[in-house]
Amino acid sequence: MKNEIIKRRYHERQSERRPLDGILQQIERFVVPYRGNFFNDSSSEDETQWRQSQLYDSTAIQACDTLASSLQGALTSPSAMWFTLQFQNEDLNNTNDAMIWLEECNREVFEELQQANFNIEASEFYLDLCAYGTAIMTEEVVNEDSWDGIDFQSIPMKQCYFEPDHKGGVMNFYRTLNWTPLQILDKFGDETPQDIREAAESTSASERESIIFCIYRRQGVDLPKDGKPLVPKKRPYGFKYIRENDASQLGAEGGYYEQPAFIAKWRKVSGSMWGHSPAMVCLPDVLNINELIEATLEAAGKVIDPASITTQRGLLSDLDLGRGGLTVVRNIGDLVPYETKSRFDVGEMVAENFRQSIRQTFRVDQLQLKESPAMTATEVQVRYEMMQRLLGPTLGRLQNDFLNPLVQRTFNILMRAGRLPEVPQIVAQSAGGMKVEYTGPLPRAQKMDTVRSMQEWLGVVAEASQMFPDMADVVNTDNFSRMSAKLMSIPALIVNDTEKIQEMRDARQEKQAQQEELMQAQAEGEAMQAQGKGAQDMAAAEQGPI
Repeated sequence: MKNEIIKRRYHERQSERRPLDGILQQIERFVVPYRGNFFNDSSSEDETQWRQSQLYDSTAIQACDTLASSLQGALTSPSAMWFTLQFQNEDLNNTNDAMIWLEECNREVFEELQQANFNIEASEFYLDLCAYGTAIMTEEVVNEDSWDGIDFQSIPMKQCYFEPDHKGGVMNFYRTLNWTPLQILDKFGDETPQDIREAAESTSASERESIIFCIYRRQGVDLPKDGKPLVPKKRPYGFKYIRENDASQLGAEGGYYEQPAFIAKWRKVSGSMWGHSPAMVCLPDVLNINELIEATLEAAGKVIDPASITTQRGLLSDLDLGRGGLTVVRNIGDLVPYETKSRFDVGEMVAENFRQSIRQTFRVDQLQLKESPAMTATEVQVRYEMMQRLLGPTLGRLQNDFLNPLVQRTFNILMRAGRLPEVPQIVAQSAGGMKVEYTGPLPRAQKMDTVRSMQEWLGVVAEASQMFPDMADVVNTDNFSRMSAKLMSIPALIVNDTEKIQEMRDARQEKQAQQEELMQAQAEGEAMQAQGKGAQDMAAAEQGPI
């Protein structure tokens, strides 16, 4: 993509989102006050607003943080493996050698995510999702020449713009970078323009310049089927750094094998590429309670330190309301405090209604059970079932837009870097790819509903088959066992594959046949012995006594 086209499209995307930026700025101000400022770019630490200006109630801040933390714990918990890799070819899923290799790859991918900064950036990602309705994260290889791990970065929405493809995914991605000359020089080294070099050595080194970072899809370029490495300019996705003022390029053009930017939406508005969030839904309540608390505090101040009233000529000196102050009046009754008679009970009742509405919008009341030192296993299960019903549509979007491409790209990065075990021959020769199954608490709760239904159905069939034996023929026990193991994320090491099962069944049948033959031979021998003994007895009887 040409530099001038990048600059033009970047400004077009800025203009398109400008009507939405006002709402996002209000959300930043009252829901996530330290996440970013949509109207002002801070060029130094002194310009960063570290105070909570005109913020009087923290209900929305706490509710948004609770929902974001619940999402992270339920979907991508750092304490447990939250996904498993599966083959699209079901024959491979029933083959132990293939599944053992895939489980080893699964552990490598998960451990790499834990060693990287994924969990730290994921918390910011979920916070943006619950607040702004759209969250952005990038995944990059630290060093392609020598393995130094993977770097994740949750990017504030105010810095990012994108162009979707026909499926709604990310085709072209734009990001604003406000860098100092020293940062530009550190990034590009000898390729840095002369004017920036001079600025880096002068007193203006702290001044920032706007840089546009663009990731774009190269038309007609696909990943090679043989898995051979590609030079950056031959990869499906390219990237450039250009200066916004004159569209001049900084450094060389690079490339990615996959789109490294993941953009997820809480809910999608028809006709818009951006999402909307619970914070947008309850924004009127957030603004109203903020004004109400401000008015209540002002009224409380009047009650604590009331104004004084006096007659026109009752005051002979200046009014002194400080400690030990002395005020001279004509008559002791000429100076009295003014009672406002404020109704704080009404204000608190209205404020509590607003707080309850905000908590309901962020699902806090449904996600938090009774206050107790610890929840029972049943309470935990009920909690995740509630989350499943409440967050089902959002979970589907997160898996499609964020988690699936994240796991797939991480797997591909590790495979290209030689960090995964050698591919078995049976996998290399088979057709079809892989898919991701999620095993976190929330997806597991969804799957356990299916397991419980299967178990209940099996119980019904077992009970009814006592009266109608033919009903038991309906149950495919092999498929029932495999489906249960898959839904419950049972490791492949303790599940026999089809070949092993057939060998065991053949051996059991052969042993049973041998036992039947032995029993039949014994029966025949006993019968012959009985027949011989009977003949002897008859012969002895015919001879009579001697």
